[in-house]
Amino acid sequence: MHIGYWCPAWPLEKFQNGIITYVHWMKRELEGRDHRVSIFTEGEEQTPSDPQVHYVRPGLKDRVLRRLSRMRQPAEFNVFDYSAVIASGILRVHRRDPIDIIEMEESFGWSADIARRTSLPLLVKLHGPAFLTLPVEERNSTFGREKVRREGNALRAASAIISPSNWALTSAIEHYGLTPKETGQINNPIGVDTDMPLWSLEACERNTILFVGRFDEIKGADVLLHAFYVLLKRRPDARLILIGPDLGVPGPDGRPIQFEAYCKLHFPADFRNSVDFRGRLPIREVAKLRTRAMVTVTASRSENQPYAVLEAMLQGCPVVTTDAGGCPEIVADGTTGLLAKSQDPEDFARRIHAMLEKPELSAAMGQAARRHVIEHYSPARVAGSSMAMYEKVIANSTR
Repeated sequence: MHIGYWCPAWPLEKFQNGIITYVHWMKRELEGRDHRVSIFTEGEEQTPSDPQVHYVRPGLKDRVLRRLSRMRQPAEFNVFDYSAVIASGILRVHRRDPIDIIEMEESFGWSADIARRTSLPLLVKLHGPAFLTLPVEERNSTFGREKVRREGNALRAASAIISPSNWALTSAIEHYGLTPKETGQINNPIGVDTDMPLWSLEACERNTILFVGRFDEIKGADVLLHAFYVLLKRRPDARLILIGPDLGVPGPDGRPIQFEAYCKLHFPADFRNSVDFRGRLPIREVAKLRTRAMVTVTASRSENQPYAVLEAMLQGCPVVTTDAGGCPEIVADGTTGLLAKSQDPEDFARRIHAMLEKPELSAAMGQAARRHVIEHYSPARVAGSSMAMYEKVIANSTR
């Protein structure tokens, strides 16, 4: 079978993103099963180039149409027209090597237009969706409202929708009133690299806590900082490391403020001495830091199936995560990690303290988490479920 994936960037070694991680593992597993996988993405072509990775760019006609679009709509709306460029790239490959099915995310409402322009069977996988994961300020903007509107229209037109979490799937169906022919919950895959460092109680620093994610509202970085401030009153030797881009969280006037300004606004000066904000780091550096920390934490207000949690579990790290969205579908509270109440700094502080106080029990949960991920999120298992769904979608399209 020849499967095409739309991916926002490529490769994983250069771009850290959940969709890119997902496509990376699917491509590796499916090609190992002798399927052909084509990646469609934007950006500059990498060297050495992979013949199965196709960088789509606007042609002359597309550029002319986009100039005309700027005259009748805000410039930021031009992204909605990019589906035509993606469809053209897919068709160029399809003409010389027929594609059996396309799988893509729901972003910007592209999927319906691409299905119409290519006439290929198309499966939508929910990696957001926008109505659940956009920050409030962006969701209420003109662009955000249009993005959500187009997303809803595209999902209503989709014949098949899958999601890594039941929470996101049922939420989208109820919110948009969807009636697709095929739906399914199919986990995101994660594989074991031979050089992946594993967490151990003996090697970690027992007072160190690690947060991996954007410093923004959705990822709950502000909640975590307040939780850590509460924790410091009980454990003044605790240290917090934060990794990820600094996008800012809403300030008193609603506009985003960055990490340093947020700390100055909400915490005493000596608080900053216990917090190590490192910004973006390469994937391998993040993996090493997970083995250094006693606890890895996520505090998202909304999540589908976060790779930040799966990656930590796969390394055997003790994990404290939010009970929001699809996280409870990943972590069994008290067995493979601990769940804290979303947006509740006091509860996060209690849960983190519990991990630090009972290191042997925390280590046991980390090992249980690793076994759980290897069993249920292996690329082989996910690819098998995905192939069964692809065959249904292709059969429905043929009929």
